[in-house]
Amino acid sequence: MDGVLLTIGIRAVDGEVIPVPDLEVGARFNYPAAASTWASAVTDGDGCATFRDRHPEHPEDVCFYVGDERCGTYPVTDGGTIVLEV
Repeated sequence: MDGVLLTIGIRAVDGEVIPVPDLEVGARFNYPAAASTWASAVTDGDGCATFRDRHPEHPEDVCFYVGDERCGTYPVTDGGTIVLEV
C-alpha cells in the first residue's frame, strides 16, 4: 500500500489546563509536493484524540482548527502528542 501511515495524538485543554471533552478538532496536513489533506477527530473524556491516517508523503506540518479558529501549526512527529489550549 502506498503512502505513509502516521499517528499523532492531541490533548485539548482550557486556559486552566482542564481537559476539554467532546471537542471536534480539524487537522490540515501540508506536504512538500502534494495537495494538503484534512482529517478530524473528537476528543474523549480526558480531552485526548488520535489522528491515524495514511498520507501521500510525510507532511511538512499540521495545522489544527477548532471550528474556524486556528490553534497553531506544528511539525509532524509520528507517535507524538501535541497539547492544544482552546
